[in-house]
Amino acid sequence: MKKAMSNVDVAAVVEELQEKLLGAFVGKSYQLAPDRVVVSFQSSGRGKIDLLLEAGRRIHITEKPREAPKMPPQFPTMLRSRLSGGRVAAVRQHGFDRVAEIEIERGDDRYLLIAEIFPKGNVLLLDDYGRIVLPLRPLAFRDRKLLAGEKYRYRDDQLDPRSISKNDLAFILASSDSELVRTLVRGLNMGGTYAEEVCHRAGLHKTEPAHSLTGEEIDRVHQALGEVFGLVQTDPHLVLDGGEVVDVVPAPLAVYNGLEQREFESFSQALDEFFSLEEAEEERSAKPKTALERRKEMQERSIQEFRDKEREYSSLGEKVYERYGEVESVLAAISKGFEKGFTYSEILAKIRTCGLPIADKILALDYQGELRLRLDDLADGDDVGGGTVDDTGGKGEGRGAVLELNSKLTVPQNAQRYYDRAKEQAKKREGAEKALKETIRLIERKEGPEKVKTRAVYRRRKPKWYERFRWFTSSDGFLVIGGRDATTNEEIYAKYLEKRDLALHTDAPGAPLVVIKTLGEGVPEETLEEAASFAVSYSSLWKAGLFEGDCYLVNGEQVTKTPEPGEFLKKGAFVVRGERRYFRDVPVGVALGIAGDQLIGGPVAAVKPKADPSVEVEPGELSAEDLAKRIYRYFAEKEEDRRWLKAVASVDAIVSFLPPGGSRVKG
Repeated sequence: MKKAMSNVDVAAVVEELQEKLLGAFVGKSYQLAPDRVVVSFQSSGRGKIDLLLEAGRRIHITEKPREAPKMPPQFPTMLRSRLSGGRVAAVRQHGFDRVAEIEIERGDDRYLLIAEIFPKGNVLLLDDYGRIVLPLRPLAFRDRKLLAGEKYRYRDDQLDPRSISKNDLAFILASSDSELVRTLVRGLNMGGTYAEEVCHRAGLHKTEPAHSLTGEEIDRVHQALGEVFGLVQTDPHLVLDGGEVVDVVPAPLAVYNGLEQREFESFSQALDEFFSLEEAEEERSAKPKTALERRKEMQERSIQEFRDKEREYSSLGEKVYERYGEVESVLAAISKGFEKGFTYSEILAKIRTCGLPIADKILALDYQGELRLRLDDLADGDDVGGGTVDDTGGKGEGRGAVLELNSKLTVPQNAQRYYDRAKEQAKKREGAEKALKETIRLIERKEGPEKVKTRAVYRRRKPKWYERFRWFTSSDGFLVIGGRDATTNEEIYAKYLEKRDLALHTDAPGAPLVVIKTLGEGVPEETLEEAASFAVSYSSLWKAGLFEGDCYLVNGEQVTKTPEPGEFLKKGAFVVRGERRYFRDVPVGVALGIAGDQLIGGPVAAVKPKADPSVEVEPGELSAEDLAKRIYRYFAEKEEDRRWLKAVASVDAIVSFLPPGGSRVKG
């Protein structure tokens, strides 16, 4: 089931609301959930109409009975004071984006109620000058601040598949290096279902390389775009497969031919029914579970993830040997350039412009010699398969494989890297399976270990050397440390940063010096991504209320305290020389929890699988002390032995893991 409305769905609902809401008067507003608001309208011809707006997910008229809170929160209270008694003057969609707007006139004032349906969307009220009166959720991004008093900015304009010219369409397809369906999704602002529908109506297989289409095929795609996006609302219905609801659409789609349909008089009714099914499922899944049940679910998910990765890495190791000749020729070409004194960035630039087939195969080459290599899976005479190349570095199922290799290693050594990763995942899976058996045994006994008895004799353990810094242990077992201030940044540089280590930092000032202690071993990508999240989350970006940021990775030997001639370095500052690997748009966010007899904190991916109970934290409005007290009370609800809890996870200990600036518990 899809999780949110598409731009086609928004267009269909807006068309429906134009008919039913124009001229209606605004009544009361209610907030049913953190992201969900209902605004009532009174129409002379239709009576009371309830409009449901859910940030990032949906907007439609609802007829389902829902219990409203007795004390309305701030946002619906503001809507009542500003909009009650106002008249709806217009309803529209912004371009072909997932943004619906309701213009409301009240006396001399004019307001705009906006519902953003895209991921990380919001519900906001704007005044006549385009300023935000109040957002449902205060958020700040790199290029948009959704805060009271800020000028509202729309997202960058998206291409409209309803009005794109043939020439523009031909350019998008010709310049794409991906298959047709993915090119349509990324280049023309449409969901995957509608992209498949366009391919179906154009009589083309969705995995056709976009750049290979002929002029006649491009004409068919352009005609199919007009047909699909000209449907709007003609026959709203739910789509069912074997009795299970799989989608809700405003008009029939050929990709769903042969599946059962459940028709409705209006698209709002269909949407109301579709999402009410999801609400019911959410309520069922929200049934309180014991700590052991939550642990069991988490262990089962981890086992499946380990098993999937084990198979993936083994398959990629085999792929390296299958294409031994091609891989060896690419590695030899890069090594030859490096021996001549070229840097890896220079080698990649020369390859890009050489005009040889190898240029299309090397997708990336970083400063450490790590490369991503795309191999064509098709031998002469083979049939074309139905799979795609996985842009994340995984194994394609039919058209090709993308391999992550090191140009300094031989072909067998690169294959062995994948086999070693597979063994690591197998070892983790076996450990998780043993833990799962123990959890199941405890559940069957309907009792956990005797917490109070064993914890009553708890003695405060001696802190490790790294616990005076910010720290966490990655999913792959690597220790990562970071400074708390200029003094500890200096201490980490002077005492603990080795040449074999890796270091991360942000371009923005006010960030910790983050060090991955490698012990001379290769660091997996998962650890690098967790360390990047750590570096961004504990930087000044959090204090500024931003939800994403950039950071870079270098070798330990590239970090120095020696400034350029005539320059001066203040305390806690460093100089980085040489090439850097950037991590762009890294989401901020940390998790805190109790693992065994210790409080831990750091990147969500590294902390949550190990801790129970745990909480996720994001930038917000609470001070570190206030939030720490709330988190402590939450832990206290889960733990019977308060003396043990205070020794392990006191309020002060929790504060030490929180980033600088305001925060709140996510969700």
